[in-house]
Amino acid sequence: MIEWWLVRHGLTEWNTQRKYQGHSDLALLPGDACGLLGLREELAGVPFSAVYSSDLLRCRQTLSFARPDLVSGSTTDPRLREMNFGAWEGKTYDMLKDFAVYRAWIDDPKAVTPPGGESWHSFQGRVAEMGEELLALSKRFVEKSDNVRLLVITHGGVISMLSALLQPGFGFWDTKVSPGGVIRIALKATDSVNRKLL
Repeated sequence: MIEWWLVRHGLTEWNTQRKYQGHSDLALLPGDACGLLGLREELAGVPFSAVYSSDLLRCRQTLSFARPDLVSGSTTDPRLREMNFGAWEGKTYDMLKDFAVYRAWIDDPKAVTPPGGESWHSFQGRVAEMGEELLALSKRFVEKSDNVRLLVITHGGVISMLSALLQPGFGFWDTKVSPGGVIRIALKATDSVNRKLL
């Protein structure tokens, strides 16, 4: 059995203000305000074959809060970052809704790229590349153990993308996860990452 536990980072100030964060490197809200007590309980004592995290501070802090014992053995990777929203980072929907390019992006994010940001194709490509590496790693672990469990601390958009790439019939918009939430994906050694543009 292969199981990935995909965790969305805890709350930041921009989360509470509903601002786009993307690659902006914000810290979690202090103490229990980060909303991770439930995650700490859920992850307590669970063995993981490997632990990966976005290199952004809010994800590294999420791992430190929930499972400090796993930090030293974890791997950070910038490919697990949220989509780069460019000039829109730090802005809310209400701040942007009157701009034509933003409205066009809302209507068709695959065809429109945020100013100074990342295209859908680029975002999907790096997440797919990361997914393929994690799947290859999982398959190597299967050769040594019947139960393989990976912990991945990342962002909402990355979780949605990985869910769609790994599960036939899933679309990007089918997965919703709150800050500090966990999505579990069960995989087989024969599974692969869908490279078709979603």
